[in-house]
Amino acid sequence: MGLEELVTGWANDPDLDGELAHLERIKAHGAIFGDLDPPLPAELADRLAELGIERLYRHQAKAISDIRKGLNTVVVAGTSSGKTLCYTIPIAERILKQPKSTALLLYPTKALAQDQLRSFGNLAIDDLVAATYDGDTEIDQRQWVRKNANVILTNPDMLHLGILPNHAKWSDFFVRLKYVVVDEMHMFRGIFGSHVALILRRLRRLSAHYGANPIVIFTSATIGNPVDLATKLSGLEVSLRDQDDSPSGEKLIALWNPPIEDEEQGRRRSAMAETSDLFVDLVRHDHHTIVFSRSRKATELIYVWSRDRLDPARKDRIAPYRAGYTAESRRDTEAALFSGDLLGITATNALELGIDVGSLDAAIINTFPGTISSFRQQAGRAGRTQRASVAVLVGGEDALDQYFMNHPRELFDRTPESVVVNPSNPLVLQAHVACAAHELPLKPSDAELLGDDTEEAATALVAEGHLELRRGRLMWAHQQPPAPRISIRSSGGPTYTITSDEGLLGTMEETRAFTDAHPDAVYLHQGDTYVVEELDLRRHEIRVRSGKVNYYTQAKSEKLLEVLQTFESRPLGQMTQHFGTIRVESQVVGYQKKKIGSGETISHEWLDLPASVFETQGVWLEIPESLVGDMSTDRLLGTLHAAEHAGIAMLPLFAVCDRWDIGGLSTNWHPDLGGPAIFIYEAYPGGAGISPVAFEIGADHWAATREAIRSCPCKAGCPSCVVSPKCGNFNEPLDKQGAVDFLTSALGSG
Repeated sequence: MGLEELVTGWANDPDLDGELAHLERIKAHGAIFGDLDPPLPAELADRLAELGIERLYRHQAKAISDIRKGLNTVVVAGTSSGKTLCYTIPIAERILKQPKSTALLLYPTKALAQDQLRSFGNLAIDDLVAATYDGDTEIDQRQWVRKNANVILTNPDMLHLGILPNHAKWSDFFVRLKYVVVDEMHMFRGIFGSHVALILRRLRRLSAHYGANPIVIFTSATIGNPVDLATKLSGLEVSLRDQDDSPSGEKLIALWNPPIEDEEQGRRRSAMAETSDLFVDLVRHDHHTIVFSRSRKATELIYVWSRDRLDPARKDRIAPYRAGYTAESRRDTEAALFSGDLLGITATNALELGIDVGSLDAAIINTFPGTISSFRQQAGRAGRTQRASVAVLVGGEDALDQYFMNHPRELFDRTPESVVVNPSNPLVLQAHVACAAHELPLKPSDAELLGDDTEEAATALVAEGHLELRRGRLMWAHQQPPAPRISIRSSGGPTYTITSDEGLLGTMEETRAFTDAHPDAVYLHQGDTYVVEELDLRRHEIRVRSGKVNYYTQAKSEKLLEVLQTFESRPLGQMTQHFGTIRVESQVVGYQKKKIGSGETISHEWLDLPASVFETQGVWLEIPESLVGDMSTDRLLGTLHAAEHAGIAMLPLFAVCDRWDIGGLSTNWHPDLGGPAIFIYEAYPGGAGISPVAFEIGADHWAATREAIRSCPCKAGCPSCVVSPKCGNFNEPLDKQGAVDFLTSALGSG
């Protein structure tokens, strides 16, 4: 059965419960080729021809021409568009001319670095010696790599921890450094991206110390601000190439919405169950299929549920793929998928990136992956040749999922979100100024690379005794290097270790430890259930015990927000929107035990934990009394609370963030404003760059928020509109209709 016939038949299939909410057809198109002047060296051209690459696409040729001219370049194109050649060819050309030249390539994952290592190996150029250098590299192998490889593939963590602090061992490599590649740059966002931006600046600083000035090359999926992001990551001006001239076969994209099973609460059938049904149907018809899920647990469950329903000939031709497996196991799965031995695979977003997985007929996306960019990347994993393919987005209960199910044109027509970073975050900047001082003594001119706030950060480090002035320069004041103590996945604060009788399970930031790992909290790890026995505040340890329970826990917190500084203000309908810095004081004061399934409250327990206090950036709505004057206090609190929840859920539509990256507070009276207000703030000290975007798109953001609540079919509020999974007040009170009426009055009819 053909793909289109199969997909359109799902709507009438009695074995499938969901609804085909929308079917989008994207027409096939051919390639547009371009030529290089001067042409490629004969040796390289012949080798590419042996690999089946006779001509370059136009966007590849233009990007390579820019790089040849010495321009820092960002290449933006879709999945399987050949972005890798845009940097492998210039690197290979340079090494053919100057064999001692070096290149450093930065990837967001070790798996992607391993995959791209094969791309260099396929070129089979004698003088090009490529190697990975990351946490999986054996200790005795590392010295060989430093001495022999001229193309190093690594990740930000290893660059931060292993290479830059030990730059003296890499001096010969740095002296000859010609290219730095930042692959899949859209993955470097938020706090992680802010750290990466400063790691790249430290890299440029050390390169200059050794007399090198490498060209920086970025590749990215389609995002809303590629030039801005590349500039913030590197501190450099960049040339943009964002026209994709690669060929593509016809693609069908289906939006599949699970049915409502509880109309009162707006509860839908599990997206995982619907995904399993569709996966099984595609595999039974021998269509090579990949399933993407946002968690390891979902990946495993969909695999198990699907395997148990397939016939013996096919059940052994599907496999799961996620982080946590051995590198050998993942490589075996990749090889089986690439060769066509596997009919289906269930995966996390580890396979969303440019890892070559061969030819697939279909991609199923189990709930919206968080950004339009990721959605397009995952959908693009099917149809890597010019054959027809299908992608299916299975909607979840989240407000953003249901918004797209009801407004499909928003998914296909709107510009992708902007990716945000904030290298000026004070805590992040201080961390990397400390690292830079350890690597080389700081001088005033270093502010040109590290940022305008470098002097302020250095002053704070001197006051804390971490830097000291010697011979006119600031030097690291301790014997132990600072880099190992800095997590580039967070903005600061202590990290808690999670241990059980089985050993170390993982780590958790302090801000989440109080809400997710307080005493007696139920903690999930790779599908297994644990109960927290002890939260040691002094040692920063969380002790858990394994055990199955029939309940889950939900923390209750209290918040106080203080406005510290207002940067900008503007009217928003009848309200006033502000952007600035705020102080957040949050304290977990208790928790509820709730039955799994029914959500019935078993008990309410109190806790005595310290408050978490930090400064961050945020946006807030100042609401005039004229808009809410006739409401009772209870209705007003429920109205603003519901609007706040939906506003947080919808913000990722405009900025690349997750609802867990942001927090909120709604109140009928705020002392700094003298009236009602709704706050949305960044959940990281110092901020990750989300708030400026939220301020700029305020009108569109709140209009989309109103529409998401208004179009939800539930009666009193549900997870698809105003109920939040992270509410510290147990989702009480909430007034769905009040939120719709309030936002309509505040924004005007629309």
